[in-house]
Amino acid sequence: MRKVNVIKGDVIFQWKYGFYALYFLVLIIYLVIFSFFKGDVKNMIISICVYSDPAAMGMFFMGALILLEKSQRITNSIAISPVTPEEYILGKVLSIGIISEIVGVLLMMQGNTKNFILCSVGIFTGSMIFSLCGIIVGSKIESLNQYIVWTVPFEIVGFVPVIIYRGGIMWNNKLALLHPGCGIMQLLEGNMDLALLSLLSIAVWLAVLFIIADLSVRKMFQTSAGTKL
Repeated sequence: MRKVNVIKGDVIFQWKYGFYALYFLVLIIYLVIFSFFKGDVKNMIISICVYSDPAAMGMFFMGALILLEKSQRITNSIAISPVTPEEYILGKVLSIGIISEIVGVLLMMQGNTKNFILCSVGIFTGSMIFSLCGIIVGSKIESLNQYIVWTVPFEIVGFVPVIIYRGGIMWNNKLALLHPGCGIMQLLEGNMDLALLSLLSIAVWLAVLFIIADLSVRKMFQTSAGTKL
């Protein structure tokens, strides 16, 4: 029950500060852009946009959420509450994942995916991966400027290879799936042939990132606002 309340609290917090309104604005902008394209070009653009925005936007929103919590001393309260670091992480990841899934599915409906179930899984897992990256970075910084600087390496590694991959470079090479983003892109495209390997790669990366995020959040709780608790 406490886990549900944590997720509910995050959803309310995100709604209060306009994150849902921003997602809706992003949705409208992309629907307008997609209307200018047709065929395979449109499908490729939709896949890239879904990967780089609704699925990956968790990384950017996560930093803003954690900074807001720090500025309002909410982190201090959470640190001394019964809420565990794992529950804190799951609340953030799942709440962002829900809205990312809704927006991503609406966008993918404008194109043509081979398997809508795989596509939905790709959107949600993509959001989870980038949300965990956002938590790792957000837990270590104290200002928006710091967050922007820290996220640059994640953006380069997370986006550039995948965009090139979707363009056709190493598309059928299984080694490319070592990059979780390539696995996510295969799921977004609904590719059953590489679905199992893609899911395996994503699961391993999720486990690794969750462990790192857990350690980062524990350290943040212990030194909340720069003061040892």
